[in-house]
Amino acid sequence: MIPRIFQKIPCSAITPEGYLRRQLELQAAGLTGNISSLWGDLSDNSGWLGGKGESWERGPYFMDGLLPLGALLQDENLEKQSLKWVNAVIASQREDGFFGPPWNRDWWPRLVVLKALVPYYGATGDPRVIPFMERFLRYFYEHVDKEPPYFWAAARALEAGEAIELVYRETGHEYLPALVHKLKEYMYDWFTYFEDLPYRRPMTAYINRTVLNFFKNLAEPVDELLKKNRKIRPPRPKDKILKFNGHKIVRTLSLTHGVNIAMALKYPVTYGMLTGREEYYPLPHRGYEQLMKYHGTAAGLWTADEHLSGPNPANGIELCAVVELMYSLEELLSITGDPAYADLLELVAFNALPATFTPDMCCHQYVQQVNQIAANVKRRQFYDTKSDANVYGLEPNYGCCTANMHQGFPKFAANACYQTAQGLAFLLYLPCTVRTEFRGRPLAFRVSTDYPFRHQIKIEMIDGPESDLAMALRIPALTSGEIIYNGVSEGHHPAGLYTLQKNFRKGDLVEINLDAPVTACANPDGSISLRKGSLLLALRLKEIYQPLKGREPFNYRQYLSGGAWNYAPLLRAGKAIVLGEKTAAIPPRPFDPDAPPLIVTVKGVKVLNWKEKQHSAGPYPARPEPGTPVNLEMVPYGCTNIRMAQFPIIKEA
Repeated sequence: MIPRIFQKIPCSAITPEGYLRRQLELQAAGLTGNISSLWGDLSDNSGWLGGKGESWERGPYFMDGLLPLGALLQDENLEKQSLKWVNAVIASQREDGFFGPPWNRDWWPRLVVLKALVPYYGATGDPRVIPFMERFLRYFYEHVDKEPPYFWAAARALEAGEAIELVYRETGHEYLPALVHKLKEYMYDWFTYFEDLPYRRPMTAYINRTVLNFFKNLAEPVDELLKKNRKIRPPRPKDKILKFNGHKIVRTLSLTHGVNIAMALKYPVTYGMLTGREEYYPLPHRGYEQLMKYHGTAAGLWTADEHLSGPNPANGIELCAVVELMYSLEELLSITGDPAYADLLELVAFNALPATFTPDMCCHQYVQQVNQIAANVKRRQFYDTKSDANVYGLEPNYGCCTANMHQGFPKFAANACYQTAQGLAFLLYLPCTVRTEFRGRPLAFRVSTDYPFRHQIKIEMIDGPESDLAMALRIPALTSGEIIYNGVSEGHHPAGLYTLQKNFRKGDLVEINLDAPVTACANPDGSISLRKGSLLLALRLKEIYQPLKGREPFNYRQYLSGGAWNYAPLLRAGKAIVLGEKTAAIPPRPFDPDAPPLIVTVKGVKVLNWKEKQHSAGPYPARPEPGTPVNLEMVPYGCTNIRMAQFPIIKEA
């Protein structure tokens, strides 16, 4: 097994501060802390808690976000909720190692449970966790040849990679690498997939949308009943499982599914780490580059609503894909040490993630649009979603995102600091205090920053003995920066990874001052977007709020534009014409559209022949007709409920 370059530290070692803490507290006061009283699938009626309700992936998904959030905030209510779920899951384990609702034999949700227990074990050291995991993994190894992963599990079989790694490092059982090999053989071949992307066109080129939705509408009610059916059935025969997984339509649906792809992006590296095969490490980069070339957007994700949809920024990006891509990037960064994954992770975490929630984190979308001129109940060009897919609410379109959304911010915060063989690594600049150990000696560092809204970072050693250690630091993409140690410059550096080797003492201060100019970035569809470091900038639209149903704040709501949206920034020598930047304090709700902490004013024009199509921003005109120049206010993409962030190229006359 190959060691990680950057070792994750326990959630309990990180104390979030500043705007990061406020964001996590909003989540705790919003859907995550209240979901059990709002939604039956995560109430005490859940099959995972011994009830008669949903018994498939929703309980495990919720655990995957609830457990690290409780550990980070050390919130008594959240920790109590966490323990309820953990106790129920552990108590459900049979003598042979299998666990969970016995009428649901699917491997898939059980892999999510294992994944969720990893940060929980790191934070609590609960002595039940490793034996529980080991018993199930042994059962999995002994039975997987008789009952291979089926459908979703065949796409996601390595999702328990981090749990397998943990148990192997704790026990050294040699059947675990053998299990990993078995899972690769039964799983869809993501390795060849990322080497040469087979699906380069929108999903409509492979399966007719009308036909798919006809059969889906017939199958969904039956599927819902099956997931709640308490009848214990015998395992599916192996030959039938493999025949189903291999069916052309099933394969196409699985390999074009945006969330499957987001999870699978890490699998070549996960497999490589667990089996000592470092030659697979380049595959995620190659796969990501192809996905972005044919389906990418300025937000750092490919469109998939729910299946690959091409590079049109009016197509949807599913919330599940956002949080799963973040976890994949966190794993890829930790295992390989490649700072490019940190750049991508911040792009998603500071933009796509907050943009798909209301700023109070009481409502969410199923899919967001990078160019989103309204979030309302209208039939759009989406491939496989209902008319409410981009409204904000409790369970728009489908409930998987309601269950799975909770992991995004907590897991991101948990990656604020890593351990290395030589010291510590601060790669994601988040305000927090870190208390950890280096070579058996306790150390504490405080990170003070408003990054990415500001570009100054301070890292102070606040406790611990004098220590000779290497501190890994990152200069983010689209920036350059000066690193200063105790008032003395260590040089001005371009984007990349840097190591500061010092004899650190209590009171020592590392400062990073970044230069983040507004940059015009090219998009796969031929448009441009504006970035300021890790922040994607979006045209600020006047938002008109309209409640739809339910009681605030956990209601369904839509947002309409109160004015024109068809504007574009002017370019001069390939750069935006920046007229001014206005900063303000980060508000109590850090991504509040009413109080953005940054407004960049640029010169732009109205594009007279850019029209609406199917209730979305239509295709860019081949020959844009510019109106009179105007000043455009651009704000952080995450500080919007509706927005425009990809624009046709228009050069200043």
